[in-house]
Amino acid sequence: MDRLSHIEFDRRLNRLLSDPLPMRELALWLAMSKRQREVAMRRMDALAGWKPEEGSGEPAAAAAAAGLKKNHSYEMAKAWRAAPSLASVEVLTAAPRARVSDYDHAVGAHVTTAFDEVSANGGIVISEVVERLAVLAAADLGQIPSFATLRRKVLEEQRRRERRTRPGVHLNFDCCAFTMANLDRPERTAFAIVDRRTQLVLGAALGDARRAGHGYGLAAGDALRRIGTGSLKEVAWAERLEQTELVTGLDDGLLKIGVEAAWAELPVVQPAGKPGRYLRRAAGDRMGRMLFLSADRLAKSTGGDAQEAEDAVDDAARLQVEVEIHNAAILPDLEGDPASGPSAGLIAALEFFARRPHHRPSEQPEPA
Repeated sequence: MDRLSHIEFDRRLNRLLSDPLPMRELALWLAMSKRQREVAMRRMDALAGWKPEEGSGEPAAAAAAAGLKKNHSYEMAKAWRAAPSLASVEVLTAAPRARVSDYDHAVGAHVTTAFDEVSANGGIVISEVVERLAVLAAADLGQIPSFATLRRKVLEEQRRRERRTRPGVHLNFDCCAFTMANLDRPERTAFAIVDRRTQLVLGAALGDARRAGHGYGLAAGDALRRIGTGSLKEVAWAERLEQTELVTGLDDGLLKIGVEAAWAELPVVQPAGKPGRYLRRAAGDRMGRMLFLSADRLAKSTGGDAQEAEDAVDDAARLQVEVEIHNAAILPDLEGDPASGPSAGLIAALEFFARRPHHRPSEQPEPA
């Protein structure tokens, strides 16, 4: 639970489940609506207080307290005693994630072979890998999977192969509107600092696209925490930060950030391109349960005042869980060396954004 110890949640979960709370339980909790949480907490309280072997509590009273019929409460109590979990109280049986089909398994089993066979001819052409993968997968499935499935698997494998390096050489600061089940608002804006070579998300935060400087500041602070004491503290880092690219979002206060960074001797550039381009490069159209939306939704996801965005504790926690799960899939591919430490340039760049004065919301229109 160390990776998520900074996330706020109902501490009664520690008493009812375990301390520290496993990440899978926190993910389940954050995937629930407020109503579902109320039901889950009522059921867990009732089940925890009913201990037949100790003569504690009455079955009928426990069932009533849990809002269940007596027979149902017996079955649930049996599951609870076998493995106390949010899943055992049947409010949300699993944290909803991307579905994995039989096609995914069959295609995934051949994608490495397809890459190796195509690269043996010199160079990698994605369309050629897709074609070869289609032939290999069809031999198992009896039919050719969809082009979208094949291409998605090929791009996932390409990203995995690109990770064979140390992070901290090339950073991408990006923002993107996204949606996810049970968000407290239909859409949110995520600010993220992505390592281009490994696709690690160093830091992330919710924010307002009109105050992108503030959003990136929060993400930079999150990155400093994650690198210093969080899930990235044992990563082997590159010796030098060479480049930082930043998407300005709708904040015209960031239009001169390159000049400010140059004065601070930091390599920051602002390439042309739509918001979300770097997040999609790192994760595809989804990062776990997060579905990235088109750039024109950025302005629409900024509704509500800045304080409302900062007070979105549950949604901020949901974002953090998805980042940790995304990174957890990448870390095994990377070299570990806690003694190496991040470069001075990387820390300086993150501190520059974390400490930079933030501006009021911009009136800049949404991107075309």
